[in-house]
Amino acid sequence: MSDLLIYFDLVGFLLIAPVALFAAGLIGFLLDWWWSRRVMLSRFGELLETLVQGALIVRPDGHVILVNTEARQLWGQDPFPRKIGGPLAAIVREVQKRHTADVRSLDAPSGLKLQVRATPLRTGLTLLVLEDLTAKQYRQSFYRNFISNVSHELKTPLTVIQGHVAAVGDGLAEDDAHQTSLRIVAQEAARLTQLVDNLLLLSKLEMPDFALDRRPVNLEAVVEDAILQMSDIAEERGISLSLQREEHLPRIAADQARLKQVFINLLDNAIKYNRQDGAVTVRLGSDGKQVTAQITDTGEGIPTQDLPHVFEKMYRVERRWGRYVEGSGLGLSIVQRIVEQHGGTIAVGSQAGEGSTFTVTLPQSTD
Repeated sequence: MSDLLIYFDLVGFLLIAPVALFAAGLIGFLLDWWWSRRVMLSRFGELLETLVQGALIVRPDGHVILVNTEARQLWGQDPFPRKIGGPLAAIVREVQKRHTADVRSLDAPSGLKLQVRATPLRTGLTLLVLEDLTAKQYRQSFYRNFISNVSHELKTPLTVIQGHVAAVGDGLAEDDAHQTSLRIVAQEAARLTQLVDNLLLLSKLEMPDFALDRRPVNLEAVVEDAILQMSDIAEERGISLSLQREEHLPRIAADQARLKQVFINLLDNAIKYNRQDGAVTVRLGSDGKQVTAQITDTGEGIPTQDLPHVFEKMYRVERRWGRYVEGSGLGLSIVQRIVEQHGGTIAVGSQAGEGSTFTVTLPQSTD
């Protein structure tokens, strides 16, 4: 009897073993497939997070497989719905039906007007890319205006130079007029050079690999140097320049050349937009963690509606009175970027007819 039992056990093992091995192999394959799919989705999700636009991937039935942070913010819901509906689901059904990409606009729950680019994928899924349509239109308008303003700023001095060069070349100018033409050509050429230099500097400051030459710097010495450099221009207009500072100001970690450029630009504006025989005062102070510089002028001030825009590229406040002042509208943009590169902030306070105060705050050096 025992031999018979052993026989049946052996037969049973031989019958069950292949099934068990097959099941184990199937389970292993499914686990491997599941893990590979999970890793693939994880990596694809990381890729979506690198996009500046909102992006999500959905199944034909509207279930969301992946969604990035930007899409959640644009859509205005976090967590993002597990299944989309309404106009967004209709877009998915349409592109899957026609197997062609489509671009539409719709209103999101966040209140934003979004542009939706839908692309059917070979796997039957749909990739949706979301972009703030209002912000996109603003950027397009901004760059159109930027190019128009730059073109105008370049064309004006070029026209003046061409006219005077033609007069000198034709021998129509007398000796005095000849000298005047040469002086004007030199001035306009310098104006062109300054504009190009500012454009190049602004481009450099906005590059991700731009680096400052940071060293412990005495802010008071930098400001004194800038005031000395601007003193002749201020004297021509009868404008007084003064410096008030606390004793024993801490040093700051800064790029001295760039920092001096900040105060040159701010003083230049304070002088140009000041009244005749006005004043510009620079005040330096510290709260133990930060050093603050305030540049106050007695000029015509900045209207309230213009204050949020003064640091925008090529933005110029329309003057209500006073003489025309040349400028490209790049100076304050450059100032803001240099200050932010130093880890600081810049703010402006002003009222029309009562002057302006620009406040620069910089972290003091830890060395």
